[in-house]
Amino acid sequence: MSNACGLSDVSHIESLQEKSQCALEEYCRTQYPNQPTRFGKLLLRLPSLRTVSSQVIEQLFFVRLVGKTPIETLIRDMLLSGSSFNWPYISSA
Repeated sequence: MSNACGLSDVSHIESLQEKSQCALEEYCRTQYPNQPTRFGKLLLRLPSLRTVSSQVIEQLFFVRLVGKTPIETLIRDMLLSGSSFNWPYISSA
């Protein structure tokens, strides 16, 4: 697990990481059945991705979805609301 500021419930974070990895593995297996090494290759990319700043990741992937809302706010709201999360950040433009 990475050392991230503000994270204190290590077991909960590890559980979320494991669930995310299982979901990614399932996705790779079902969506790319002819690429059995895809999941492993994606995991090998993680160290490289950690060198990219969070601001760059936000700009590339989330700005169209959540606008100027900080990703930390979005993630916090998602975790606090559980499965009842709705997307209040999506603009109807």
